[in-house]
Amino acid sequence: MKKLFLLAFVLCAGLSVQAQEDWKTLSKIYDEELYPLAKDVSEMTDKVIAQGNVVSIVKDTGTTSIQKKKDTSVPVEYFDYYLLTSTGRKIGPLEAMQAHKVIHKFLDVLKRVKESASEDNTREIESILNSL
Repeated sequence: MKKLFLLAFVLCAGLSVQAQEDWKTLSKIYDEELYPLAKDVSEMTDKVIAQGNVVSIVKDTGTTSIQKKKDTSVPVEYFDYYLLTSTGRKIGPLEAMQAHKVIHKFLDVLKRVKESASEDNTREIESILNSL
């Protein structure tokens, strides 16, 4: 029984460490890839806004944003991610898989916009942004 308990404890500790690494990776992607890319694209078009800890994409149907916010309820450095809409809806904090999916979707859209912006395709840029 003791061996079983010890095995369960070791497995749970391993999963906890892995979860912390996933959140660190996500934070790094947000800080080093998404936010700088959003800043660059915001200089090309007024349809993208990167300010403070929020990245927003303005679409025909409204604005969709992702917010990174430090969680002060835990003693380690940990961030919560929220999805914000123009209707005032705040979804979150997002679970790990949801946060990964949203951040990578924003990254994908912003990369396509940056590639299209060099060719001055205003209509195509708006189409890409509205596809979010």
